[in-house]
Amino acid sequence: MGGDMGENLLRACAKFVTVANDALWEYVDLYIILAIGLYLTFKSRFFQIRTIFRPRETFRYLRKISEEDKMNGGVKPLRLYFSSMGGSVGIGNIGGVIAAVCVGGPGGLVWMWIAVFVGMLVKYAEIFLGIKYRVKNNSGGYDGGAMYYLSHAFNGKAIPAFFCVLMCIYGTEIYQFKVVEDAFVETFGLNRICVVACLLAFTTYVTVGGVRRLSSVCTVLMPMFLVLYTVVCVYAISQSDVNFGALFSDIVRSAFSGHAAVGGFVGCSLMTTIQQGISNAIYSGDIGIGYDSVIQSETQLSDPSLQARTTMFALLTDCTICTLSVLLILCTNQWTAGHTHGFDFVVAALSPYVPGIKPLMAVFFALAGLTTIFGFQAVAMKSAKKLSSKGPSIYLAYSIAAFVAFSFLDQNFARTIMFISGGLLVLFNLTGIFILRKNIQFSWNT
Repeated sequence: MGGDMGENLLRACAKFVTVANDALWEYVDLYIILAIGLYLTFKSRFFQIRTIFRPRETFRYLRKISEEDKMNGGVKPLRLYFSSMGGSVGIGNIGGVIAAVCVGGPGGLVWMWIAVFVGMLVKYAEIFLGIKYRVKNNSGGYDGGAMYYLSHAFNGKAIPAFFCVLMCIYGTEIYQFKVVEDAFVETFGLNRICVVACLLAFTTYVTVGGVRRLSSVCTVLMPMFLVLYTVVCVYAISQSDVNFGALFSDIVRSAFSGHAAVGGFVGCSLMTTIQQGISNAIYSGDIGIGYDSVIQSETQLSDPSLQARTTMFALLTDCTICTLSVLLILCTNQWTAGHTHGFDFVVAALSPYVPGIKPLMAVFFALAGLTTIFGFQAVAMKSAKKLSSKGPSIYLAYSIAAFVAFSFLDQNFARTIMFISGGLLVLFNLTGIFILRKNIQFSWNT
């Protein structure tokens, strides 16, 4: 009796969360992201195009200015670049974006590209403002990010405080933790409780070390993951027997008309395609959420524009990994197979081309997921500290409890919780950015 009541309550909660998530993304955030992204694009005269086609100049100037600003304190900008990728490039680029295609069809890929293009300037704006309004801390570094510039935007403490609370919820990356956990348990037959305990210990160790420890870990792990995953995906895609002309035609057609049912895919409307493409681009790239503004504010650079420009390349890398993941399951026709999780789709797609891929992918997912979990935890800790001196201790206790609780629930439920908290963060963050829009400068100082 009690078990049935608990199960019914959980089912009702899941339904409510799903409805709230759909309403938030379909009627609010989707339009805000596109509107502000397009506004900044035209205001800056397509600044993202002028930036992404000049990578050598950006990073050459970055090294030069880093030497001049190294006495300012803070973290080296290239370390923060990898930290940014650590938070952005993760399981959302694999499992999350695959789930988006399985719900919204292949056309979601086009809307993901659109969201990334206009989202580059949204992310540029939040990082620019995060550095502009940062403050020196007692450790010789800086504290900054969305909660600091929101104080100026709204002239008060209530909204920045609520933003910090939301960031603590969003920063507890229950979805990616759950995916990494499931991958190890199902692949190696390990005890779930032991896996959860080890993941918690490792996560807590990196989190307590703050952004400096995060940047050190991501600088080691991210290049390894990016190279290995890219090589494996490109190889499998090149070996697949697919008509690329017909495939891209289907992707474009689906982007503007939805997609009919086929195989294990139940079909979807155009609005579902748009929503899935944009929301997953925002989630995987952390566009407009404010996470990256907290990380990047610790830079030793005094020029906000230069550090903000580097994140465009991180977002471009994020989009590339997402695109490879989608093309992989489309080329191998696995997207209609009806698997349960993104991990299963990738393993099934790669198995014909890479022997013994399942344990290798479990390690890949661990690398991708852990760097994201570490990054989000570090930002959540800084948000908790902004709320109270006891905030970090309270947050650590909360995050451990949340990780343990969601370890025994469905991945999709965890993913929806992340989407709702992220959607609320986008709402407050982008409103603040729009209020402070006149303080954002788009400049090349090379």
